Amino acid sequence: MRKYTPKYTRPGTGRLRKSTEKLSLLTARLKDLFSFRRKKIQTVAVARQQKWQIGHFSKKGGLVILACIAVLACGVYFRQVLQKSDIFRLSTLSVQGNQQVKKAKILDLGGIEQGVNLLAFDTKRSEDAISKHPWIESVEIERSWPSALTIRVHEYRPLAMINIDQENDRGLYYVDRKGRVFAKVEKGHELDFPVITGVDSIEKVTGTVIAGTGLAAEAFRFIRLASRGNPIIPLQTISEVNVSPGKGIIVYLVDRPFPIYMGFDGMQTKYYQLVKLLDRLYRKKKLQEIREIRMDYFKNRILVAKVES
Repeated sequence: MRKYTPKYTRPGTGRLRKSTEKLSLLTARLKDLFSFRRKKIQTVAVARQQKWQIGHFSKKGGLVILACIAVLACGVYFRQVLQKSDIFRLSTLSVQGNQQVKKAKILDLGGIEQGVNLLAFDTKRSEDAISKHPWIESVEIERSWPSALTIRVHEYRPLAMINIDQENDRGLYYVDRKGRVFAKVEKGHELDFPVITGVDSIEKVTGTVIAGTGLAAEAFRFIRLASRGNPIIPLQTISEVNVSPGKGIIVYLVDRPFPIYMGFDGMQTKYYQLVKLLDRLYRKKKLQEIREIRMDYFKNRILVAKVES
């Protein structure tokens, strides 16, 4: 069915439509204008609020900084006052653990004296200074407020001595249980230790650890085995352990004049083989007949040479 279209329209209908469109366009423009003004007003308000907040926080931050400066100044002032006060002056002093190094020497090295103010005292610097003594392995300094100080010293414990024969350093040096060469043997020091001989040169004597590799390490390994307290070859029976580039390790006992050739390696196995051999010779009372013992003759073979009669 065809749609009906009126042939004529009412007069004035097109004008009304145009007026309506103009009114709508004007309304839209007014809305845009008011919306823009509203956004502008909001932007200005936000900017003012941010400016106020920045100023507020700036004032608050300034006050905080001033307060911190005032507290710091007060702290410095009171610290200076306390440093001059007698409350924190050292009156009780204890030194523990020292046997070789005298108390007066430790205090002198650490710059410690009665009456020093503990607030101004630098414990780390004092510990470093005391630790430079060759006999001192480590040191701890503890403050007990308000006026006491405790110094705990850990000294090296010698296990053997080593004879150094080189131009710059000649003489006997102590070796601790870790194989570290730490101090030269001075007059009046204890000498009842085995001596490692035949070491011609060490790049740096004190501080060198010989318990690594090489003949000196094998010699020290033999001494360590003897230090375990075996009754047949205790540490006290060893007089000298010689290091020979051509013959290896040669051991001399205190009460026996004959040499014991241990070879170049395998010290642990050879040490216990030697213990069994000497035990048997002790019980048979044949040690006086021995000229030398060779633990390096053949593998798992021992050569015992007797004195010719």
